[in-house]
Amino acid sequence: MKKVLLFSLSLLVVSGVLLTIQWIGYEKLSEESENILSAQEIEVDVKKDGIFINQTIRSLPENEKLAVKLPADAVNISCSKGDKCDIGGQSGAIEAAGSEVTIRYSLQKPASADFFLLNNWHAVLTDTTMTSTSLMITDYTKRGGEWVSSLAQTGAEQMSMIDFYSFEGKSAAPVLYWQKTPLVKTTVPRFLTVYSKAKVDASTASFTVPFSQDEVKPHTVIIDPNVKPAEFNGLTFVQNIDGLKAIRSQIINDYAAQHFIFPENEKWLTSFIAVSLYNSQPVFAKAVKMKEMIAASLSETEKSEWTAQLKRLKGKEVSAEKLDELLGSVKGEDTDFFKLNLKSDMPVSPLVFFDGRPVTVEGKEAAFHMTKKEGLLYVPVQDAAAALGFTVQELSGGQELLMKKEFETYRFYLKENRVLLNERNYALYGSALQNINGTIYIDKIWFQKIFLVEVQESPGQINLQSYGL
Repeated sequence: MKKVLLFSLSLLVVSGVLLTIQWIGYEKLSEESENILSAQEIEVDVKKDGIFINQTIRSLPENEKLAVKLPADAVNISCSKGDKCDIGGQSGAIEAAGSEVTIRYSLQKPASADFFLLNNWHAVLTDTTMTSTSLMITDYTKRGGEWVSSLAQTGAEQMSMIDFYSFEGKSAAPVLYWQKTPLVKTTVPRFLTVYSKAKVDASTASFTVPFSQDEVKPHTVIIDPNVKPAEFNGLTFVQNIDGLKAIRSQIINDYAAQHFIFPENEKWLTSFIAVSLYNSQPVFAKAVKMKEMIAASLSETEKSEWTAQLKRLKGKEVSAEKLDELLGSVKGEDTDFFKLNLKSDMPVSPLVFFDGRPVTVEGKEAAFHMTKKEGLLYVPVQDAAAALGFTVQELSGGQELLMKKEFETYRFYLKENRVLLNERNYALYGSALQNINGTIYIDKIWFQKIFLVEVQESPGQINLQSYGL
């Protein structure tokens, strides 16, 4: 009987511990999931005395106070009946009695009679993510013209008393534009809507992207030679058909930024991804130079492998360090190319591949690395000589290297590919000395012959050890 009681007690303790762990895990999950997923429907009535807006936000938690921000010029602010609406100025809080709330406010009539843009014109609930937006515009002014949004247009009808437009999409912050001059709508690929004075020939635009169109966010473009080029959250103004090329590059770069996730201070490297994988026009010119330097350093087989490795990064977290690791694995050596080029506004640092094994000189740690070229190990001659106790001077504009140590004098003639050792002349074969990105290297065999130092290799390190002759 005692055993049964002890067993039952043990079960209760274990169950209690498990329930506690599950509750803690649930609490943590709840904290991480505080962001509320909602949908919104916005009705815009355009009248001669102003713009009147009803913004309904759905799928809200009942009786929960949510912070709200409104446009700077919003007036006559109120909420739907039964909801608590405490707004002072352009910020405050609302508490929905049910699962949705309607916020009403109005904006002043825009000053321009020919065109105007509405950006950041809607209410925003903090800690709330809008999964979809439905926008309906009823224009009572009958001024003609055209309403355009960054959302996809789903309807447009001009009636005797009103003009009606409807738009839908996933953007939580749709942009609105009105222009008195009528515009013609053209859908080039299905994700790109172009408005212009005349219909755009889709073949002339030749607008293609190097990935599935289903993966591209809808984009709206207005072609107008009289409007300065600009981009507003999915709505872009260009002055001619050639401006669509820039839109294509922008979409590709946005796609790269969405699918290749870099740390905040490394985000500019998405331009490198866009240039390397999708042949996009660069946001940063440095990205093109980096791509060219890599291409010049890889064989055709290595180029294919490098491209394949970059593609495998899609949907993952990426960093300069990760790119260095991948590039090094493709080449079979190490590199810190991307780490050295982290700043987009600095000149391109050279691409150097090196043997990643740490180097010691007669047992002491050295601050340089070896490199390989065409299967041969190369030693950075100036760094290695200095570590061996030689003084090193560059002469004749860098075409000669003079090295001295006690009674030893070595003079390398780089252009002539020869070396003078204590006044005795020795010719070097053609590839013995290599200038690799501004650093002079000498191959392992000649380094050992000239300096009488053995290059001892093991899987974990390289040691330079004097023969002691």
